[in-house]
Amino acid sequence: MADEHDHCAAAPFEVSEFRVLDKLRYHIFVCTDGKDFCGCEAAGSGPLLVALRKELVMRRLMASIKINIMQCRQQGAAGPMLVVHPDGIWYEGLKPENAAEFVEQQILLGRPLSRFVVRSALKPVTQVPAHISATG
Repeated sequence: MADEHDHCAAAPFEVSEFRVLDKLRYHIFVCTDGKDFCGCEAAGSGPLLVALRKELVMRRLMASIKINIMQCRQQGAAGPMLVVHPDGIWYEGLKPENAAEFVEQQILLGRPLSRFVVRSALKPVTQVPAHISATG
């Protein structure tokens, strides 16, 4: 007799399907440091994040673009800071009104918006938030 909970068992990892990552083209990280350490939140990272998501939804790109938050940890940065992977291009100073142009140029055409690209030889160093690293 079969166990009544056989249907609850997850499939082994080896036969699991990767439905998201195989379609992912870009992964965008936007600094939303809530402590105003770097100034990204004060520079409008929240509204920028909303505008980027809205633009991606309107263009039906959410299946191939993932957006996450990060901490750039760069005091005095011309925030908000964001990085586009896998290209490794760092941006600073994008505003919500630049979201459509950013998606059009960087995401659809693969052309960085040069006026917002971080020019510094030293790229920001991202950090795992304390509440996550403390649990590991």
